[in-house]
Amino acid sequence: MNFLKKLAVSVAAAVTFGIFSQVYASAVTFTPNFTVASEAAVLINLDKDVVIYEKNPTKKMYPASLTKIMTAIVVLDNVKDLDNTKFEAPLVVFDDLYGKNPSSVGYSRGEVITVTDLMYSMLMASACESAGILAYHVGGESIPNFIDMMNQKAKEIGCTGTNFVNPHGLYDDNQYTNAHDMALIAKYAVDNYPKFVEIATTTEYTLHGTNYHEDGWATIHHTNAMTLKGEFYYEPARGLKTGTLDESGRNLVSMASRDGNNYLLVTMGAPMYDADGNKAYDQYTDQENIYEWAFNTFSYEKLLSSSDEITEIPVKLGDNAEHVLLVPAEDFYALWPNTLDSANLKKQIDTKGYVDSDGSVTAPVEKGQVMGTYTLSLSGETLCTVDLVAKDSVELSQLEYNIMKAKAFVGSFWFKLAVAVAVFLIVAYIVIYVLATKKRKRRMKRVSSKGKRRL
Repeated sequence: MNFLKKLAVSVAAAVTFGIFSQVYASAVTFTPNFTVASEAAVLINLDKDVVIYEKNPTKKMYPASLTKIMTAIVVLDNVKDLDNTKFEAPLVVFDDLYGKNPSSVGYSRGEVITVTDLMYSMLMASACESAGILAYHVGGESIPNFIDMMNQKAKEIGCTGTNFVNPHGLYDDNQYTNAHDMALIAKYAVDNYPKFVEIATTTEYTLHGTNYHEDGWATIHHTNAMTLKGEFYYEPARGLKTGTLDESGRNLVSMASRDGNNYLLVTMGAPMYDADGNKAYDQYTDQENIYEWAFNTFSYEKLLSSSDEITEIPVKLGDNAEHVLLVPAEDFYALWPNTLDSANLKKQIDTKGYVDSDGSVTAPVEKGQVMGTYTLSLSGETLCTVDLVAKDSVELSQLEYNIMKAKAFVGSFWFKLAVAVAVFLIVAYIVIYVLATKKRKRRMKRVSSKGKRRL
């Protein structure tokens, strides 16, 4: 899989209820019935680990400050005590940012800051100097070395269309990614680093004192306006990271939860301005629309039951059974849209390699014996392939078996050879017997003739 189909709704199916070797599943996606302004998007259901919606998932995009998610991952891999580890801000970081109008919380050269505060300021307020300070020290006083660590981690996670050249996300033509890879990176961070989730979903945080600000530092707020009371507030949303550049458009990675359903959404390339030249914030509209669509459309449903009788196969030599019923090896569950009838699924049975050329099987058949596969698909995309197994055992009929063996023997080469030999021997015996009888009669006749002459 790599992670758009023209239908009225969107679904990601093919999630098994538990991991069983008999069920092979793949994601199917549909398109929602509204326009998404962002150039690219990926929505993942975190509970089932499936993609629900995609738009241009592999299109080359610029990550902007979404880059800082990967920076945070590499830091968390290498710094175990965030509260008690402090880094001094080096000059090289500020030289790198000079004249580029970076987002900042105002840290200065020589300021000593805890890794905790650097992480909060980087992920919440998108502070570029914090990203640079972290990269410099975690990279062994080498930002290029840290960049190598970022790219190596991206490959480890499974990214194939991503390349980093800085830790903060300011524009560089050689720093690129796509919505699919960014979703992999964000989900990896959420799945593996509780501290990342804690920091990236905080909406308000007060930075601690430093050697330059002993009495404390600024209170910062998350840059994702969906998490703050105001025009774009959306109650289910949490975190995670914004990223905005003229070259990239407006990017956003967030999570949302409702009624036990949890999603992660990446949108990239929302326009900076509307048709009238006014600032546009379509990334927030896109995200709320996509989340609402997912919450209101999908539920986790059983599409196949292990008790469903799918088909039957003729059985030869069965003891009081001429057929065996086939059922799915396991139940199959999927996130399924309430706007789509599961009866629309295409169903395909394949018993090739499991049955004889005449479409039957020969007893004995064991309960649970694999007899074929059953595939569900929709609009040409496979939802799942499930093993079909025998519902019940079928014992071998000894009488029919013996009759079959007898018939088989009668028709065999050796039986025919034996008959031919027997016929040959009988004929030979008859011929020899007839010849011997004639010879004996002639001898007796000669003897009789000699006796008469003597008389």
